[in-house]
Amino acid sequence: MASIEYSLFRAKFIRSQQTSFLHDDLTPRDIMLKAIAQRPSSELRKGYHWHIGNLSMFSEYSGYFAIGRTTTSTIEKFDEVTGDFVEEVLEESPYTHCVFDAKIGFVGIAKKPNLSQTTKGIAGRVAELLTGTEVVVVNAITVDIRPIPDPEGFIKALDTAFRVYSFSASFRGPNPFDSDEHFQKPLSVYLSAANGNKGKAQISGDDLNRQVLQQVTRSTAATGNEASARIQRQWSQKSITINLKGDPVKRKYEEDYHRPEVVLADLTNLYNQVRHDE
Repeated sequence: MASIEYSLFRAKFIRSQQTSFLHDDLTPRDIMLKAIAQRPSSELRKGYHWHIGNLSMFSEYSGYFAIGRTTTSTIEKFDEVTGDFVEEVLEESPYTHCVFDAKIGFVGIAKKPNLSQTTKGIAGRVAELLTGTEVVVVNAITVDIRPIPDPEGFIKALDTAFRVYSFSASFRGPNPFDSDEHFQKPLSVYLSAANGNKGKAQISGDDLNRQVLQQVTRSTAATGNEASARIQRQWSQKSITINLKGDPVKRKYEEDYHRPEVVLADLTNLYNQVRHDE
């Protein structure tokens, strides 16, 4: 039986420090909802028209939409009636499924090789379409949609290490409401004040506090950022570098039993596992 595989992405709508005087007093949640509601369409590449459609809301802040692209091709056919060879223009519009929660700030995107070899590629097209919407343009918003990686292997390596000598993490900002107080939140404010786009910070010591690192790791993963650490697995071994990055966390469904409302509930639980270990 065919299956549908969703990947989890963090969606951020970042307001520039130098906003237009026309900007509205809207929260990132409001902007995300208004941008999706516009159902944007655009020729993102010559001959490839991308669209957001089939929008349906499950609640005030969450729902479903489809993203796809329209292309045309010419095929050669033989017309039995006229006895002539003719050319016929066909239009093709493959699409895939997306669920979202604007209150938390995430998007679940279903894999579709006909659109892109990776869900990261599709996420990029979603971001491009939303970037062109009126509410985003008027408010000078940067749309950032990044994969949420699974932090469990990285956290286990930290917890079981003999020593942790250094820890570094990337940050972009401003970050979502539930980012950690130690690292992501203050540094994202600093980054925004300096008109920066991204940054990276590192701490080091004889053996860093694992509990604090675990909190920062979960926040870093949930905000779509990356981390690395220099650890010594055992006292007799040399130190090595481990990394938190890569593919987004995934959940797979049988096509015949695919229900977007169920997918959204599952991905919300999956997000809470990443962020809070719930």
